[in-house]
Amino acid sequence: MASSWVQDIVIALENLGGSARYSELYEEVSSIRHGPLPRSWQAIVRQSIESHSSDSRVFRGNDLFYSVGGIGSGHWGLRDSVVRTPQAEDLGELQEARRSRVEEYRILRDTTLARTIKALHENKCQMCGTALSLADGSSYAEAHHMKPLGRPYNGPDTEDNILVLCPNHHALCDLGAIQIALDDLRSHPEHRIAREFIDYHNDYIITTTT
Repeated sequence: MASSWVQDIVIALENLGGSARYSELYEEVSSIRHGPLPRSWQAIVRQSIESHSSDSRVFRGNDLFYSVGGIGSGHWGLRDSVVRTPQAEDLGELQEARRSRVEEYRILRDTTLARTIKALHENKCQMCGTALSLADGSSYAEAHHMKPLGRPYNGPDTEDNILVLCPNHHALCDLGAIQIALDDLRSHPEHRIAREFIDYHNDYIITTTT
């Protein structure tokens, strides 16, 4: 019995490391499917993904896929492939957003998008290259929004507004104690960083928190 389109998409994404853009996904699916492909097969792939993703307006099946960078980015991943960031023991029950007292309240978010970007960078800080090693062999980093989420900033939760940082550099950025320079950041071809959010941090976060 032939496998379904959804099954082949899942296999293709697994083969591609858990996430891929449509161009890569089409190539991998075409190598998995047996027999000739229908004329509209690429549209079938897109429809199958969107109907099985709660990120889509046409979601109606199992929530198997998520959009990397938001609907329209053409970049999709398997929800089950993204591992949650470990939480400190004293934080209690896991939540999608958690408040932690430093000198002010900082919002620490571990969304699917943030976990995906951290995975791209292998949890290595984009400023210093540090990846904290944990006892179980995994590594740890945090996602920093250059234009902060929530009031009064209302920054977007998009990949171009996120940096992967070690806890030290995350705190320094959150507290406006350090400038961000695009040329000094460690980069990844699948992670686009918007200069407008770097400029926002340097122009507003530094001056409003120091």
